[in-house]
Amino acid sequence: MNMNLSSHFARYLTELMEVKRNSGFALDYMYDHISEFDAFCLEHFNNSQLSKELVETWVYNTNSESRSEINRRIRTMRHFANHLNALGISAYLCPIRIRIPKPPAPHLFTDEQLAEFFHVCDSLQPTPNSRYRHIVFPTMFRVIYCCGLRSSEVSNLKYSDVNLDKGQIKVLKSKGHKDRVVYFTPDLLRLCIKYDSEMEKLLPNREFFFPSGEHKHLNSNAICSIFKDILKKTSYYGRTSKIPTCHSLRHTFAANSMRQCIASGDNFDGYIQYLSKYMGHKNPQETMYYLHVATNIIPVLKEKAKGFEDIIGGVLYAEE
Repeated sequence: MNMNLSSHFARYLTELMEVKRNSGFALDYMYDHISEFDAFCLEHFNNSQLSKELVETWVYNTNSESRSEINRRIRTMRHFANHLNALGISAYLCPIRIRIPKPPAPHLFTDEQLAEFFHVCDSLQPTPNSRYRHIVFPTMFRVIYCCGLRSSEVSNLKYSDVNLDKGQIKVLKSKGHKDRVVYFTPDLLRLCIKYDSEMEKLLPNREFFFPSGEHKHLNSNAICSIFKDILKKTSYYGRTSKIPTCHSLRHTFAANSMRQCIASGDNFDGYIQYLSKYMGHKNPQETMYYLHVATNIIPVLKEKAKGFEDIIGGVLYAEE
């Protein structure tokens, strides 16, 4: 394949592709990456060694946030570095591990902000394209907050997954392929029973607990879009350090749950294990991230959380 390469590395890049092709490697993704890398070098790093600066700048110089895409770029550079080193040309062999930047602190709703958000949510009106939204979303967003669910989890929630007699939800095939059970508080259960009674009259025998129309389910993007529409009508929209997202409801649930645990003097070690499983996290360190964030945002928690400083030091930044 004629790649029309022009950078200082053109000869060696061409050789690399020949070697891989003759060895029977199925590395089609490398063709686009090699061409892109060649053009990048020609503009920014021509007549340069394959240095750490060059490799890492190119690997992360992409608009894609996909870890798979970054991983493919890393593999391309590793193939190229190994080829150059075999020829006796010094080249930087980048590690396989992907560098993940520390995420910005999420927005945590204050009690006043939550109250206003749900007040606006309760004022939703039906539209020709969304006949049930004034019934569905006030309950859905309260379930997301009170149960700490992801928007993707609540969007896929089938009617059969909700047991109003037992007051529980089965969250199936969630992130990481982990199933779990979450429970309603008494007031949330009463709200969901009332909601279910209204929806049963409008849409009998529905498949999804929160439908978008005739037995269809809402997708996560639609939920986030409605969330943003509601948020825009609040008095604090555009005045917070970070714009809240639908996921901020889940963040706030976690932070408030730990705040209540610490304030009540309950056994925190046992509680964090329970909360981690309740939220579908891989391990408690991911859950501790929320306490770490909360102590930085809510000053009164710093004093109460002193006893957990060692645990906070083991925070993992979970990719939600």
